[in-house]
Amino acid sequence: MKRVAMIIPFDTSIKGGVVRAVKSQEVVYRILGAEVETFYASHLDDVNLADYDLIHVHGPLKLGGILKVRRSGVPAILTIHGWVLQEALTALKTDPGGNIHYIFKIINWILHRLIFIRFIYRDRVTTVSEITKKKNRLRATVIPNALITDEIEGKVSECPDLQGDGVTAVTYTSIGGSKVLSIQRLAEVISEVNRKAGCRIRLLVFGESPEIEDDCIEFMGYRDDFLCHVRSADIMLLGYDMSELGYAVLEAGYLGVPVAKFRGEFEELQDDVHGIIAEDDSEMIEKLIRFIENPSKGPVWGEKLKEHITETRDPLRIADKWAMFLGDIMK
Repeated sequence: MKRVAMIIPFDTSIKGGVVRAVKSQEVVYRILGAEVETFYASHLDDVNLADYDLIHVHGPLKLGGILKVRRSGVPAILTIHGWVLQEALTALKTDPGGNIHYIFKIINWILHRLIFIRFIYRDRVTTVSEITKKKNRLRATVIPNALITDEIEGKVSECPDLQGDGVTAVTYTSIGGSKVLSIQRLAEVISEVNRKAGCRIRLLVFGESPEIEDDCIEFMGYRDDFLCHVRSADIMLLGYDMSELGYAVLEAGYLGVPVAKFRGEFEELQDDVHGIIAEDDSEMIEKLIRFIENPSKGPVWGEKLKEHITETRDPLRIADKWAMFLGDIMK
């Protein structure tokens, strides 16, 4: 049996989609017959990487971690989940003083592009979507995240009914990326919708985000009951045009919650089939008002989205893609 060491580069306190994606990747490796262990980069001093047959890194490691991978002599692959440079630049623009450390992340990414990807990873790189591949300017194999539905079912099995009055929309964000700047855009959309239709749609914002004064927007932070709120929502509202379906969107879709988003370059979803796909703010406002006036389409969209996600993110299907990518490494 092959042994795989997966490495998460960031701090253990950080939550979000990457951690859930890594957990789903553990399931994929077990489907492939491998034994897998996951470590945070800060704990690598206690790990002998030479004991493994494959090292799978989920993001840019700092120089110390890179050297540990190099000295192990073990084949290594790199998966990029986000838009590395853009997330760093956005963080610096949002809070230059508090996010000064992102300058080092930019330098580190430049070193990855120039040196590490070629000489440490031997160009064995994957991204979770076509848009992530393009935004990072990588020659990479695109393999979407698998969705582990048992875990979702477990988390929502004892959820209370959190449905409020009117229409409830949920969104999420994380420090650094386009999702942070999207909150202002969503706030303006929600404000205009409620101005025209009355305060009939409530937006719950999860994750780390600058707060905005609006009686119809609630900032929830990071919460363990996130999926309970998602399951009780009428729609997930996304304020960016990224076509990649993040883990939170996959979870929402599996729970039968449709998505309202702006059309992306490699758009995977269909308007009026999986939810609302708008070309611009005015179209989003118009379609949200129609949805508020006739929310019965929501469950129909949600069921179609669930079918799409269940088919395209099936762990067995994703495992086949990984088997092709890994080739002789896992034989």
